[in-house]
Amino acid sequence: MAYRYEFLEAAARDLFKLTRHNQPLLHQIVATHIPAILQDPYKAGEPEKGNLAHVRACDLKVKGVAYRLIYEIEGEVVRFIAIGPHDAAYERARRR
Repeated sequence: MAYRYEFLEAAARDLFKLTRHNQPLLHQIVATHIPAILQDPYKAGEPEKGNLAHVRACDLKVKGVAYRLIYEIEGEVVRFIAIGPHDAAYERARRR
């Protein structure tokens, strides 16, 4: 199955703010992690628990900092909900 992706407007802002001065992180997310997620979104990320049970999270580390890409799968669409450092990404996902 071919998946396509969307960003919530707030997640697009997260990505912009996070990567505007961090090109290595932008490259990791766009060239490596998003294609891996789209190839098989069920394998790429781990299912979450509790009040985030409807989403999955993909971990990545750049220069020793842990980041999370939090997304949901709806049919053929992978929708990114929040992107950021570990705790901040989960907090944003809970609010969205």
